[in-house]
Amino acid sequence: MVMKKFLRIVYCSRNSVIGTRAEVEVQIRNILAAARTKNKAARVTGAMTFNGNWFAQVLEGYADDLRPIFDRIRRDRRHTDIKILTSTEASRRLFSLWSMAYVDTPDDDGRHPLAHFAFEAALINGAEPEAEQLLHTMGQLARKMT
Repeated sequence: MVMKKFLRIVYCSRNSVIGTRAEVEVQIRNILAAARTKNKAARVTGAMTFNGNWFAQVLEGYADDLRPIFDRIRRDRRHTDIKILTSTEASRRLFSLWSMAYVDTPDDDGRHPLAHFAFEAALINGAEPEAEQLLHTMGQLARKMT
């Protein structure tokens, strides 16, 4: 019996969506709607955050299910500078309740847990500590949404 490899990918990317705040919000809702539909069909779970300049996303699933989803993400022109912070085998889902949770980063004078996340440093360094911090914070915030 062949064991399927279960993966978790954490990545950041630079926003390419332009327009007014309302126009950008419509695009983000479109991204989330498409992700939720496609991820559910592919048995992929995860979470996304967006702060106006950067996207960060966690994707979880079996390698054969996750690969086409991530290939499509890489081709999406609404972001650039895609940097995988970590791609690891996982023993369980951290976002099992969501085909794509959305962890909002509201403008709240810097008190939001992701307000000071160093997206640019993560893109440059692509190191495990940034991925772990992002994964931990997004997981905590997503659990509060249930």
